[in-house]
Amino acid sequence: MKKSMAQTGLSLTTKLGYAVGDFGANMVFQSVVLFLMFYLTDVFLIPAGVAGTIFLIAKIWDAVSDPMMGYISDRTKSRWGRKRPYLLFGALPLGICMALLFYTPALEGSSKTMYALVMFLLVCTAYTVVNIPYGALTANLTLDTNERSRLTGYRMFFAILGTLFVAGATKPLVGLFDSSVEGWRFIGMLYGAIAAFFTLVTFATVKERIQHKETEEYHLRDIVTTLKVNKPFIFLSIGVFLHLCAIGVLASMVNYLLKYNYAKEEFIPIAFLCMFATAAVAIPLWVFLSQKMGKKHAFNAGMGMLAVILLVLFFVKEFNGVLFIVLFVIAGISISTVFFSPWAMIPDTVEYSQWKTGIRREGILYGFFYFSQKLAAACAGFITGIGLTLCGYLQPLLVGNTLTSRMQAEGALTGIRLLSTIIPMLLIILGIVFIWLFSIDEKMHRKIVEEIGSGVM
Repeated sequence: MKKSMAQTGLSLTTKLGYAVGDFGANMVFQSVVLFLMFYLTDVFLIPAGVAGTIFLIAKIWDAVSDPMMGYISDRTKSRWGRKRPYLLFGALPLGICMALLFYTPALEGSSKTMYALVMFLLVCTAYTVVNIPYGALTANLTLDTNERSRLTGYRMFFAILGTLFVAGATKPLVGLFDSSVEGWRFIGMLYGAIAAFFTLVTFATVKERIQHKETEEYHLRDIVTTLKVNKPFIFLSIGVFLHLCAIGVLASMVNYLLKYNYAKEEFIPIAFLCMFATAAVAIPLWVFLSQKMGKKHAFNAGMGMLAVILLVLFFVKEFNGVLFIVLFVIAGISISTVFFSPWAMIPDTVEYSQWKTGIRREGILYGFFYFSQKLAAACAGFITGIGLTLCGYLQPLLVGNTLTSRMQAEGALTGIRLLSTIIPMLLIILGIVFIWLFSIDEKMHRKIVEEIGSGVM
């Protein structure tokens, strides 16, 4: 039987054009995960507990906006398709909001807190408008589960390159300027411009190949209908939430751990480079292992390895450059799977839901999935902020135009160590349990697609 266009392979142009969009997206997402907490506490000088609460409030808003954006994109009809118009019209607002988030205006007290909250809400909204339709495009490009894995491999390679760029270049770029304020202002503008540009590149190079029925009706109750029958999606979302929360806490706390516990702030870019350069190189490994042993088993193997590394790091009391490079490189190999595996697994839940309900709502599923990921980043920020406050962390002092770090008490140093290692390790172990419950494998997905195609549902 002749394959439909939705089942044939994707061109290299399509794969690359789609993939570079995540390079741009990670200018925004990873800046928030890796540096926003540090920026708010040590540059904008907002109390750690307040900064953590800002993260949490923003994600309460995402709980509403993300699923609704998925629903809206499913209903959209335009000359560019259902998802692509949001890339076209959302790119510039995303870039502008990113620049404003790190602008660091001269404000005091509650005005400073309100500015940070409003700007973060705007960034979250703009990111939602662009990236939920962008993510849902994976399910609209092919029905072949292995081709989706290959497409996700391309996408996640560029996602990790974006993460690597943010992790490795941010601190050095900030250091080029006379003050931290000027440096972070430049970062906001630069990363905002990159995000907008590559979003437009994806719009220009990718076409939607799987279409909804033109006569299909849409209802708000589709949100509940789509979710309630899809246990694999629920387990995947919870597992990924826990894993990303763990990695968010780890990534944020690396700044504090190296600065205060080891007095090696200059090692921060090296640590991030070791993790994320390795993660980029390791993507083909996880594509291969996923096809050999199954997506969920490869995912759990990678995250289990990261849990072991965190346990080892907890017991390392003295700084050793070679040892730290080895640990962060192995951590990077492990982290690589959390970039790849969730995005290779989520498209298969779209057909599972369609198989169970008779309606295809990839936008709704991706809306909730993106929300779970952004909620993870928010919870990581909240855990970090509250944890630092409870352990007695002392923020730098602003003397004139110079930020001066303060000596941390032993209790604060112990808290930083626990937040950097044991807390994320426990979250990872719990996440592995939920990923184990994910039931869709290649054989089951092939059967689902065949039954949908033959009308047997």
